[in-house]
Amino acid sequence: MPDLELVNLLKDGDSSAFTEIYSRYWPLLFITVRKMMEDDDGAQDVVQEIFSKLWERAPELDLSSSLSAYLYGAVKFQVFNLFRHERVKAASFEDLVNFLNEGHYQVDEHFRHQELVEAIEAEIATMPEKMREIFVLSRKEQLSHKNIALKLNIAESTVREQIKRALKRLKAKLGDGNFPLLLVLLYLKK
Repeated sequence: MPDLELVNLLKDGDSSAFTEIYSRYWPLLFITVRKMMEDDDGAQDVVQEIFSKLWERAPELDLSSSLSAYLYGAVKFQVFNLFRHERVKAASFEDLVNFLNEGHYQVDEHFRHQELVEAIEAEIATMPEKMREIFVLSRKEQLSHKNIALKLNIAESTVREQIKRALKRLKAKLGDGNFPLLLVLLYLKK
């Protein structure tokens, strides 16, 4: 059965369609994640999380590309988030070691940064869907305006305007003095 038909059945809550998708893509996704992580248990956890989310979000699933592209994109994003989380944990540990060894107290700075990150993520989550999609493609996936326009089949000027509006929203919400826009942009480009 073609992926498109499986997705349509999945949207209607058909568990056999989910089972078919799972059987078809689980091994391939596992191999992909395993190469990225070099950890069998971690790779299994990532792939299971992707399929859990797929089942939960099936009724509102709206694919702009193929099912395989959606699933591969989801695992890459999940692994990226996992690596980012591990990097934050490692930085916190390093700050604690520095504090204990040298008396430097950098953990407070880290927590202030975390508060900023959370404020940014919260504001991005409140953006209108299309603005958020364009902004994430620009700042987190670092696609050019032209590539975003091609991917979403919209004008490049629309992409520029949506990014401009998104930055304006962030600047208004986060303020000039306490949360410099430059820091916001640096965070989002990581």
